[in-house]
Amino acid sequence: MAMGKALVVGASGLVGGALMRALRAARIDCVGTYGAHPQSGLVALDITSSDRLRACLERHRPETIFLAAALTHVDYCEDHPGEAFKINLEGPGTLAEAARAIGAQVVYYSTDYVFDGKAGPYDEEAHAAPLSVYGRTKLAAERALQEIVESVLILRTTGAFGWDLNSKNFAMQVYYKVRARERMTIPMDQFGNPTLAEYLAEMSLALAQQGVRGIVNVVGEDLIARSEFARALVRLYGGSSDLVVPVPTESLKQKAARPLFGGLRTEKLERLVGRKAMALDDALKRLAHQWKDCVAST
Repeated sequence: MAMGKALVVGASGLVGGALMRALRAARIDCVGTYGAHPQSGLVALDITSSDRLRACLERHRPETIFLAAALTHVDYCEDHPGEAFKINLEGPGTLAEAARAIGAQVVYYSTDYVFDGKAGPYDEEAHAAPLSVYGRTKLAAERALQEIVESVLILRTTGAFGWDLNSKNFAMQVYYKVRARERMTIPMDQFGNPTLAEYLAEMSLALAQQGVRGIVNVVGEDLIARSEFARALVRLYGGSSDLVVPVPTESLKQKAARPLFGGLRTEKLERLVGRKAMALDDALKRLAHQWKDCVAST
């Protein structure tokens, strides 16, 4: 199906930026918004303001809305549940109502934090049992969107990473640690699927163009410990694996509980798009190209 004009809410973020690049590469008319971080060419939008949300949708009349904006700092959400629910639940709910009014389809980004991490990796039908405020806000938003708008596609993902100098994603954190030759303590008992942001964006477009509805997991193929992913990134950036100090999650004394053996299964995605999920080796090769292209241009 034709996607029509697209609106990317949260285009200043890692995933939103990748979506804008993918849409432009596909020559799809698109508009991007930002919240707290202005960027040239993007439109200001506060998703907690129902009036501004409705005005934005009325002005641009998108046929597909990618909702990539969220409060994702897990420990901050634990300490500020009111703010977390306002941004991660009330905002998406209001957007869904406005989308329904103009007949737009919605693509919403969720997370494996909707699970307790006792029996991962999880498929789309697995029972959700979030451990944290962040996870509860995302699960509540999934359910609210499904009730409000019929044409909703919920993409669960995890460990999104990519080369983006404006982002604090894990790949960038490791890069700056390697440059400074600083050691880093990384959980050895948190498992997930590292997911290249560009791959997530490309699959998002493919599924939206098919008119897929419901929940689909979109993650990288490999399920690995966070410490092992950190070591792979360190090697890519030319650092020593000794910079990574694997530790149990419990020793980090984090505010919010993490799903330890999490991650997501990709059989449904692979059936829909007709190919295997992206292997980590391939994702790291693309990251390396992005990094080197950035260095060469500066």
